[in-house]
Amino acid sequence: MKYGNGSNYWIVEGDHFDVSRGSANAVTIPMEENRTLRFDPERSALIVIDMQNYFCSPKLERPDGALKLVPAIASAVSACRQLGTKIVWVNWGNRPDTANLPPSLLYAWKRNGRPGIGEPLPDDLGPVLVKDSWSAALADELAASYEEHDYWVDKYRISGFPGTVLDQILRANGINTLFFAGVNTDQCVMSTVQDASFLGYDSILLRDCTATTSPQHVLEGALYNMRFMAFQATSASLQAAVPVASA
Repeated sequence: MKYGNGSNYWIVEGDHFDVSRGSANAVTIPMEENRTLRFDPERSALIVIDMQNYFCSPKLERPDGALKLVPAIASAVSACRQLGTKIVWVNWGNRPDTANLPPSLLYAWKRNGRPGIGEPLPDDLGPVLVKDSWSAALADELAASYEEHDYWVDKYRISGFPGTVLDQILRANGINTLFFAGVNTDQCVMSTVQDASFLGYDSILLRDCTATTSPQHVLEGALYNMRFMAFQATSASLQAAVPVASA
């Protein structure tokens, strides 16, 4: 069955979803729940969210859940490069004076007892999530996966879309399909997935590339809600497409 109109459509046959919109460059990957997805890698992007020192570094005594994602995210990035899929790193990168942030966000950040956005971290680690600071930089363990021609988007809200150039970059490159990785699954990742869905993008959550420090029941609720906005796959799904694309 065809869903959509004109050149913007899906074709759904049972558990097979073709979102390639008729592209001759399409590849097919396995997804969770025994589904398959056919998509155009060159009209797709991998969105990696908040894999920053602030959320990942042992120097701030962070749980190791985020760093455990590094191998899977690195694998997804590698597969996407071979498939011709764009890589977009979406991270907090605020003004030093936090003039771009509303009181509600500044208050919420302080409630956890940690230094607020723009305030100094201990041990001379610089300000919290200010653009070009240590805490806003990509986690050291993932730095090798970054390349200069990748896209870097500074964000200022939980979602990566409000007030940023993310949507502009995607549309300028003709991208309609997004794969998501990063932290936290139930917060910044889910919010960005939601906005992507509202804006009309196809979304795929890479389960082994996302994590959260929230309780399990919160994660389960987030995953349940995202089922109505995003497919679910893994980094291995993308790797499985590489030999097909290279054949």
